[in-house]
Amino acid sequence: MRSAEALLREGYFRSSVSRSYYAAYCASTSEIVKNLSTFPNGWHNPPHEKVPGYIQNNLGVSQTGKNTLKRLMRILRGFREDADYRPYRQVDIQAARDCVRDARRVQQEFWSRET
Repeated sequence: MRSAEALLREGYFRSSVSRSYYAAYCASTSEIVKNLSTFPNGWHNPPHEKVPGYIQNNLGVSQTGKNTLKRLMRILRGFREDADYRPYRQVDIQAARDCVRDARRVQQEFWSRET
């Protein structure tokens, strides 16, 4: 998360968006792997497109929390794909700020469960 914030401050918006997504992905998958040990293709982590489904079916979070996490992960993934794969798409300071904010929310949802 710190790298996403630093990249945002330095004006590297695409990189900030990408790092924000991966901070949220890391937080999500860290929880998912506590309940699952196998994933398709012999991977040790879930495919990106499957994360919302794993959140829905494998986390002990309220349904409201699951809905929030799934929505944020879909949003962050969409922005990350724009930033990483679609050079014609504009990724501006507001998109980067929103992604940093949303990734923090994902992390906070999981951190609040640990206390």
